[in-house]
Amino acid sequence: MTFKGLVKSKPACKTIVVKKTTSRQVIRKGCGGKKFRGRKSAFIAVSGADQLLNMGPFTQVQYQVEEVDLNNEYNPATSTFRPKQAGIYSLVASVALSVITMIDIEMTLEIRVNGLARISDREHFIQGENLIDASGLVKLEARDSVQVFARAIGNNGIINRGVETHFQGVKV
Repeated sequence: MTFKGLVKSKPACKTIVVKKTTSRQVIRKGCGGKKFRGRKSAFIAVSGADQLLNMGPFTQVQYQVEEVDLNNEYNPATSTFRPKQAGIYSLVASVALSVITMIDIEMTLEIRVNGLARISDREHFIQGENLIDASGLVKLEARDSVQVFARAIGNNGIINRGVETHFQGVKV
């Protein structure tokens, strides 16, 4: 018995992309002939000012300098990302922290979606310059609120401004 003719291969789909240069809107035509519209989604923001991180409660990290925002989804005044499209997003947040006392600090960094921690990291720091980052993939719905929060236990610290303290994301 032969299997010839029993296995059918699927036809290869070709994607047709039509771009309008004035609005940066992309129209894609998929295999079923369906059209869907969307703009690329990506942002990068960095901290523009030092920020005191008090011991105890979680504090929202401020990323006031918007470097990239392809779809006008990041608000530097509130340090909040609100995607216009549902999908899977790769998110990264980092904080450069100065510890100025001899007391060690345990720091937690969280990327929160609608107030709930979805990505987090915890590090133990000693005196000097330290760096913590949290990253991962998250499924987001349109208009979700994405923010970064940090907490220090043991003593206060200073979140340093600059490119080491950044928040970024891209739709994958």
